[in-house]
Formats: sequence, structure tokens, C-alpha cells
Amino acid sequence: MNKSEGTQTGIGRTACAPPAPAAWKPGTSIQLGAGAEPNMKLEDLRDNGVGCIELAWPNDVFDMLEPDNRNRCEELVRQARELGIHVWSLHLPYGTEWDVSAVDERHREAAIARHLQLMHLAAAWKIGTVILHPSWEPIPAAERNERLQACRRSLARMAAEAERLSLRVAVECLPRTCLGNTSAEMRELLAVDERLGVCCDVNHLLQEEPEEFVRKIGSRIITVHMSDNDGLDEKHWYPGEGIIRWNDVISALLECGYHGPFMFEVRPVSPERLGQCWSVTDVP
Repeated sequence: MNKSEGTQTGIGRTACAPPAPAAWKPGTSIQLGAGAEPNMKLEDLRDNGVGCIELAWPNDVFDMLEPDNRNRCEELVRQARELGIHVWSLHLPYGTEWDVSAVDERHREAAIARHLQLMHLAAAWKIGTVILHPSWEPIPAAERNERLQACRRSLARMAAEAERLSLRVAVECLPRTCLGNTSAEMRELLAVDERLGVCCDVNHLLQEEPEEFVRKIGSRIITVHMSDNDGLDEKHWYPGEGIIRWNDVISALLECGYHGPFMFEVRPVSPERLGQCWSVTDVP
């Protein structure tokens, strides 16, 4: 991600800018239901150069399996494709009821079953990637190993079902006490099944530099969430508003051969701001 001279976003924070990632498409996560941005239109995303989207929703206020919600989402997918927008991914819900690291077997099986329902829906809509949070929080230190092992069992199950459905599961790195908050722990989770990929959310990486995480995880990264933070907690700011060294992150992604979209996960979503932010990358 090259910084153009005079950019006001501060998106480049290194002395040497890497080659431009010309093959990447800019994308954005969009909220469904009550969390949706008011008055935002898919046409506005397209007109500002945003070529792909991820579907996400607030877990407690939007039930994707409710028939009306499902029909609205199916219509959204249809409209996006008519506009030439790639529906790249579906973000699976997270929270206590969706926690695949739960130690209680019945709780964990119920969570897996909920995720599998949505994975079947993603497959029906031909959305190739689902994003999974490997845990909820907080996780006490005394429980961490047990939760890791429970999560690994869940991930193996979900990876097998994903292959049957022609999907990819991207395990998202998480902040604070959540599982997957470092590259070392993420590698431990991934070791259970080679079919698992990673969603690298740079906004969540608070214990190591994002570019180091990228280099250590490498080609297992199949999608990204891009937003900035203050170094203390996740913020979902636009790139350049926080402390992340974006040129270093992009260099690391290029080194490991990343070829997915540059998926913004910023709040609020503004098609114009997304287009402006991407334009300073100097992509040919």
C-alpha cells in the first residue's frame, strides 16, 4: 500500500513504501439489520470503487435464520452481484451462544450446530468464505488450555463440513483474553486441520506488531479485516487514524503472497471515505 505524496490520512508510516498491491480489490464489511448504516446504497460502494463486501450483523438483534431476514439478505446478495460487487465472505456470529471454545460439551455442540446452519446458507448463496471467532471472552488464564483444546475439536469439525460445502473457514485473530490473540496461539489452533485459513484483523493485534503476525502466519491468511487502533484496544478507525504502520503490514502481506481483498472493517462505513482511503494507495 503505497502512500501518495501529500496524503492527509497518514496511511504510510515507514521510510520505504512497498510495491503497490495492484491485484487486490478494496472491500468492506457491511452490517445487516439494526446495525446497518442508514441510507447507504450498494451503488454508492460500487461508484467509489469498492468491489467486494462481507456480510455481518449484530448478534443479539438480527437472526439470519428468521425467514424475513433471510429473504432480505438473499435479495441483498442478488443486488450486489447484479452491480458487479463480489460477496466475498459471511461473518459468523459471536458471543456466549456461539462460542466454539465452550468447555461444556452440550453448549459447544449447540454452538457448532448454529454455525453449521449459517455455513449451509453461505454455501447456498455461493459465498465462499466464512469468518469465525474462535472464542468469546473473558477467558481466565486457568481455563485457557482447556478452552484451546475444545476450540481445536470444534475447528476440526467445521473444517470438514466446510470442505463438503466448498467453503473456507477463516479463523479470526482476536484481542484481549480471547483465543487466537497471538500468532503462536493461532498456529496452535490451525495445527488441528490444514484446511483452516485465517482472517487477519490487524485492529485486534494488541500483543505483537501486525506485520509480525502476518509473517508468522504467512499463506494461511486467506482474508483480512483492515482498520486502525490506538495500540490499547480495538477501535475500527480508518487506516491512518491510529498507530498501525500500514506500509509494513502491506509489505508483509505481499511477502506471504496474499491475494484476497483489502477488506475494510471500519465504523461508520462511508463509501466516499472508503474510496478516498483506497485512492491514496497509489494502486496502478
